[in-house]
Amino acid sequence: METSELLSLKQNGLVEVSGWDEDEIFFVERSELDWDEYAGKHVTLTRMLTEGSIIFVRPILPTAMHRANPIPYEAEFVGCSPEGHHQFRLNGVQPKFGREDFTVN
Repeated sequence: METSELLSLKQNGLVEVSGWDEDEIFFVERSELDWDEYAGKHVTLTRMLTEGSIIFVRPILPTAMHRANPIPYEAEFVGCSPEGHHQFRLNGVQPKFGREDFTVN
């Protein structure tokens, strides 16, 4: 694969990540969101999260007229960066209940 093709497969962007860390303390932190079609989406945070934590990721678009809505993801710990920060893979979250699961009177 040529270098130009490889570069087009990888992307990144600035995001705001929020949720509760492993000490159950609410946090908001800016991070780079890296993604490619093979490894998926990843963020690096200064704090550790409990395995399977749900976090909210909001794209930061400097030229946008309004703030983008946050998107929920399940965080999967994958390792630490050389600087000692925690790296997580972001897995999509599916609702546990659909409308058909509730009885309407």
